[in-house]
Amino acid sequence: MIISQDTIRAVIERTDLVSLIEGYTRLEKRGSDWWGCCPFHNEKTPSFCVTPEKHMYYCFGCHEGGSAINFIQAMEKLDFPTAVTTLAKKTGINIEYSGSGQGFQKEENPIKDQYIDLYTRVAGSYHYCLLSTDQGKPVLDYIQKRGLTIDTIKKFQLGYSPKDRYWLNKFLKKKNYSDEFLNQSGLFSRKFPAVSFFSDRLMFPIFNRAGKVVAFGGRLLSGEGPKYINSGELLHYHKGEILYAFNFARQAIRQSKIVIFCEGYMDVIAYHQCGIENAVAPLGTALTEEQVALVRPFVDQVYLSFDMDNAGKAATWKAILMCRRMGLAVKIIQLEGGKDPAEIMLNLGSERLTHCVECAILDCDYLLSLLAKEHQVDTPEGKTKAALSFFSYIDALNSDIQKESSLALLCQKFNLSIEAVKRDFLNRADAQNRVDRYSKDTESSGPKKVTIKPNAELRGVLAVIANLEKFELMRKTLLLDDFEDPAARDLFIILEECYREDAISHGNVLAKCSDENLKNIVAKAVASGEYSENPERAIEDAIKLIKRNSLEKKRRHLMNKIRQFSVITPDDQKQLDELISEKMNIDFQLNQKDMH
Repeated sequence: MIISQDTIRAVIERTDLVSLIEGYTRLEKRGSDWWGCCPFHNEKTPSFCVTPEKHMYYCFGCHEGGSAINFIQAMEKLDFPTAVTTLAKKTGINIEYSGSGQGFQKEENPIKDQYIDLYTRVAGSYHYCLLSTDQGKPVLDYIQKRGLTIDTIKKFQLGYSPKDRYWLNKFLKKKNYSDEFLNQSGLFSRKFPAVSFFSDRLMFPIFNRAGKVVAFGGRLLSGEGPKYINSGELLHYHKGEILYAFNFARQAIRQSKIVIFCEGYMDVIAYHQCGIENAVAPLGTALTEEQVALVRPFVDQVYLSFDMDNAGKAATWKAILMCRRMGLAVKIIQLEGGKDPAEIMLNLGSERLTHCVECAILDCDYLLSLLAKEHQVDTPEGKTKAALSFFSYIDALNSDIQKESSLALLCQKFNLSIEAVKRDFLNRADAQNRVDRYSKDTESSGPKKVTIKPNAELRGVLAVIANLEKFELMRKTLLLDDFEDPAARDLFIILEECYREDAISHGNVLAKCSDENLKNIVAKAVASGEYSENPERAIEDAIKLIKRNSLEKKRRHLMNKIRQFSVITPDDQKQLDELISEKMNIDFQLNQKDMH
């Protein structure tokens, strides 16, 4: 079936092209035409012309042009049938199809819409469980204590997935959904089809551009398991094509021409509640070029609001280079007064979070300050290393003027000669060889890399990767927080993601390793066969060691809290008793011969 030419013509002719385009850029009437700055590229002098009589637009700068259908395709990144359908709904046109002749193929996948309807219904059920059931009340209390209002909870349709892992299947069966349909929905375990993928979690519905629920993220608030799990790739949902809260943020992004990229759901929600509604986040993965491309037509500038730990710094560096290569200016939001936006909102109010955004610094200044801390810039070798690292940023800039001014700032920051810096910039290979002769560590360009040491934690995870069928043994005993070694934590996360997606294989594990050094270590562990002899013993010993180290760390933390605790009120005594009870429970676990 194809959409008929009569329908396509009707959509083009009956769409108010001026009103449609004014949702993306400001237009002024000149004679019979309308003019404005092009929404497809950055310009200060309007060269974008809309001619309503001809039902078309054209930019004399970038040469983009076409009909209303072409415009909504380009702006919203839609395929042709979806663009036609979107405009037809707005104009009240019934779509007609024909079996032959010229036209455009209808997307032959009605089941995709059925799954979106299912997810929308499930989101409503989770939302009800959060707001109106005894099971959901502790979760509701938790998020309200973190500062979220009922209006915000309703806006983002936050929910609670019941602890009973069979509840959702029974509920949907009563609504006459078939086993075959539910088995392919991504809401249930593939191995145990009646068992819900999400249970006893705070639920974050993920919306597509049209505001329909297409996936979920779930946060664990108590018990064992990964802190966050997310829907895997589905028929109707692809992570790289969606940003969390983009449906809510799109209008604010268009108006401000600025997008704020955050790390997670709660960060985004905190920004929105504080009136900063142009915040979005990637979905359980690092920011990708595809996700930046989603907002690129709307923005001139990107603000990055990532954590300031080592992983956050590395993610910020990578995102800066990515956005700069795509022609976008970048600023960095430095959070002050809390570890994340939600904490700042709760403790200091929306004014402080707004202040942090208003005081965002240029990416160039951020990187130079970061390099000054990471290198001994009071020595010739340290200055050279810092400059070589900064050159990757210079390479990402699209303008020679930007390159020139950024090199000048580098010289000013580290008291360098502009002539010498330019020579090294043009001859980086020689400069790198010179600094390598002096270098006694493992630093390289970009953020400082942490040396990966083959400790007991990492060897235990590598033994699991070499014997993937053993991962269930590790995941049912250990939590992510039990790991202290960053490399071991990263690999555990990768294994969990593969497991949740029912795609646990060596190829998928390697594909998810973003660090080349770590990828090489994994490849070596699998290929060398060093973990092929008695893997059960090696894995069990590693699990015991990791669990014991984690418990001992928790015990030390509790002992410090108990020593410093002052009892003034009965509530204080109750809290102290709870701490002592928790410490006794850990003591009991540590005294067990078999830790798991």
